[in-house]
Amino acid sequence: MSELPKTVFVGAGVSGVAYYRCFLPAVALGANFAMWGHMPDRLAFAGGFGREPLRRSDLFDYDVVILQYADGKHWFQLVRELQDAGITVLYEIDDYVHNLHKAKGHEASRAFAPERLRRMELVMRATDGIIASTAYIARRYRSFNPRTWECGNGIDLPRYARPRPPRSGVTIGFAGGIGHKASLARWEPALRAVLRARPETRFVSVGYPAAEGFVEEFGPERAIAYPSADIEVYPASMSLFDVSIAPSAENNQFRGKSDLRWLEASALGIPLVAHPDVYPEIEDGVTGLHATTSEEAEAALLRLVDDAFERERIGRTAHEYVAEHRSIQAMSENWRTVLNEVRAPAAVA
Repeated sequence: MSELPKTVFVGAGVSGVAYYRCFLPAVALGANFAMWGHMPDRLAFAGGFGREPLRRSDLFDYDVVILQYADGKHWFQLVRELQDAGITVLYEIDDYVHNLHKAKGHEASRAFAPERLRRMELVMRATDGIIASTAYIARRYRSFNPRTWECGNGIDLPRYARPRPPRSGVTIGFAGGIGHKASLARWEPALRAVLRARPETRFVSVGYPAAEGFVEEFGPERAIAYPSADIEVYPASMSLFDVSIAPSAENNQFRGKSDLRWLEASALGIPLVAHPDVYPEIEDGVTGLHATTSEEAEAALLRLVDDAFERERIGRTAHEYVAEHRSIQAMSENWRTVLNEVRAPAAVA
């Protein structure tokens, strides 16, 4: 295993994206981690694995600084200062945000208005390269910076090592934000058809309250909406599921999404019915079930609802695959490769 350049990941505040894309790789690689936020006239930093909180000046002690979702003149100036000091600066991004402002129902559409996108582009162009969670995002952002890499998400398996509570019937679950409203609408006919055909099923949503729309027809015992959960308790909320779903709105935003929902479900041994465009790594019928249309989703859900052995088999196989190939420890090696590559010229010199 090659030695890692001294690296700090700087995540965008206290968020799930900072946890998955900065905190977890930092822990797996033995790097440092901090969070950033905007003050009225400056950047503010918090966190760090040392005894003292990380400060702006501390960034100059590293070989590589990875910035997540940085935007604006304060970041641009800091990037230039770091580069002038011989430090490599990389930009980390986990979503195709240039499509978000077009999605009026998405919770982040206002946060990524055109003006902010221009500020992000300013920093993207200034950095030494962009690391993205998917090949699609890396390809789309190559126009802002010719050096892009894909470093896929990994999962922290011990966090998901928890028993699922015993219960009767079968729970179909969805976990995600309001940005998935359009995708869920595509599979709503399938969910309703399954709930009508199988009285022992229920629908549970975590985050976006999709299940609320099912209460009138199926009652509060078969349609339950839970609010968003912090990352510390999120695995517990997903443990309520017996089957999970991951539809797609089939637009550019979803084409850039990672397969994190499959990793989370698989970490709990829960079979996922997912759209193949977003989840191509799923082997259909082995580590999950693919479905594109509502009709295909209905057939896949009935297959899993009606066969407890099939649910257990696919969930177990998916867990075994993810444990071997998609743990954060396994996926962090992609980060290691990139970090060593970007520092190679300095090392040779």
